[in-house]
Amino acid sequence: MKSGYVYLQPKYVGKFKCNGQVCGANCCSRSWQISIDEETYKKYSKIESSARELTSNIEYKDDAAGYFIKLRESGRCPFLNEKNLCNIQLTRGEEFLSSTCLNHPRQLYNFGDVIERTLSITCTLAADLILNSPKIEFEEVPVKLPEWAHGNLTVGGNFVPREILPYILEIQFTCVSILQERRLNLDGRLVILGYYLYQLEDMIYKKDFNLIPTLNKIYTSEEFFEKQVPMLVTSVNFQILEFVEIVFGVLGKIYRDNPDDTSEVNKVYIDTLCRAAGVNFETDEFNFWELAENYFDLLEIRRDFIKKYSALFENYLVNDFFGGVYPFKLDATIQQNYAVFVMAFKILELIALSMSAFNNSGEEELHKNVVEMISDVSIDLNHNVAYLNDILEVVREKSDITIFMRALLQT
Repeated sequence: MKSGYVYLQPKYVGKFKCNGQVCGANCCSRSWQISIDEETYKKYSKIESSARELTSNIEYKDDAAGYFIKLRESGRCPFLNEKNLCNIQLTRGEEFLSSTCLNHPRQLYNFGDVIERTLSITCTLAADLILNSPKIEFEEVPVKLPEWAHGNLTVGGNFVPREILPYILEIQFTCVSILQERRLNLDGRLVILGYYLYQLEDMIYKKDFNLIPTLNKIYTSEEFFEKQVPMLVTSVNFQILEFVEIVFGVLGKIYRDNPDDTSEVNKVYIDTLCRAAGVNFETDEFNFWELAENYFDLLEIRRDFIKKYSALFENYLVNDFFGGVYPFKLDATIQQNYAVFVMAFKILELIALSMSAFNNSGEEELHKNVVEMISDVSIDLNHNVAYLNDILEVVREKSDITIFMRALLQT
């Protein structure tokens, strides 16, 4: 891979600075697997003064075919000091960090001459930058990797079909434009996004790739917004019973049927959700009528709450969509990717709404806690494959994108 790149990134990426003393070094202390690339391992092996100390804390895992740091029983990285700073970087410099440690929480995807770069919201410092931005804007930044990187750049995987690669950036920015259309409420934007992706998938199925630019032009035109959008938005009639059946069906599958799929740090949020919704995930069956009545009570505070947090949730949606390379994040159809994307947002929204219902600490503290919650729960939504598969399994039981619209979106 060449050493010169153009990064296409949200402007907040350039403002990010890692500081374990501020965030508590969550990425190095939550039992996450920390991989060490082979070149870095060889570099450690050649340092006579500290090679043994470094390599003794690294193991090769056959099942993952790679080197990984051996974490302490507490889940902390052995190279993390008492001030939550990395001893390797402190003593040797960042050129001795592995690709994983050097890049995190940056997420990179290679699309030819352009490298898309975002920040993972699972980092609390990144979450603060992302969610509290006035509006996410993008920039192109020419980058030349330092000599010690040897032209290597760790990029993530995705499921973008080869035929779509010439159109992927335009597709993403059309979707971002829809998600940032502030003349609509958030759910209204998600309805329009759903219709766009439905038509995009149809074009891809029919191999009408040359029509994609025209579709993008239509969905970003003022005429479309004035004449078509109102009809599309009002065509979706929210069904509260279907909402609780789908959302709590997913949550029940995760927290009752597969409790190990959820990280310990997130169970306190689920307890709050259970109290607000009047649900017990340990029971065998849900009374969906009762759940619908309980959620109806929450709807009384939802309208004002969502309006107040509209910019924050917009930033979450834009970052998650762009950074996750939706609608090609999962090995599934475009409609199924869309449903998982919306479902993940609805889980976060429901937890945030539950937190608001029990808030006794004032608006400023609630805002801070919601940002922290989104960062924490996104650890499962972004890093836990089992968690996403649980959602995807429920999603695959529904065949029509309009089912998810009327079940999840309140326009």
